[in-house]
Amino acid sequence: MQPYVQEKRQHSPSIFVRTASGEGWQRLPSPSPESPSSPLQSPSSSRPGSRDRPSSPSDVHTVVSRLLALVKQLQDVLHSWGMHQAQEEQVSDAFVLVGQQFNTTVNVLWRHKVDMSDMVHIVVDLRDVLENCLGEEPSPQVLEKYMPQVRRVVYDLLVGLRNKQGPYWEAVYGGQRRKTAGLEPNRQSV
Repeated sequence: MQPYVQEKRQHSPSIFVRTASGEGWQRLPSPSPESPSSPLQSPSSSRPGSRDRPSSPSDVHTVVSRLLALVKQLQDVLHSWGMHQAQEEQVSDAFVLVGQQFNTTVNVLWRHKVDMSDMVHIVVDLRDVLENCLGEEPSPQVLEKYMPQVRRVVYDLLVGLRNKQGPYWEAVYGGQRRKTAGLEPNRQSV
């Protein structure tokens, strides 16, 4: 008796997105910081003037919260796909939303001079795992195989965001403290 082996589907696994004009589905180019069509644009390639707009702590909280919610939604849709309750396109759409929100988060934090270059790999890693997963027939076994990798990428995202909190708060409030400290009279003990 030969053991059951999950075979890969014969099509090339790709993440597809719905075009803005509704012309159908197009393959999403491989994300990279250098690619202008990727969801991972450098902060300087974002909308004109968006880097100069000040952002507040509530802006950062909003974009990070939305990113985390979209990551959770992607995991839920992927699980539904594995149970034959969602289509591959729905997983692709959910991934695109995560990529766009990740880019927004990077840009908002960049305006506070928080370097996010060490986190660019996260969306690329997520895309790789999803393409491998979607390259197989949906099943609970495929989910069992790939969900640990998805969770690892999500964990890396959470740790990365947590590690950016210190530099972010220093950028926001550190300058104010230095200004305040310079204005206070020099107190000497008698």
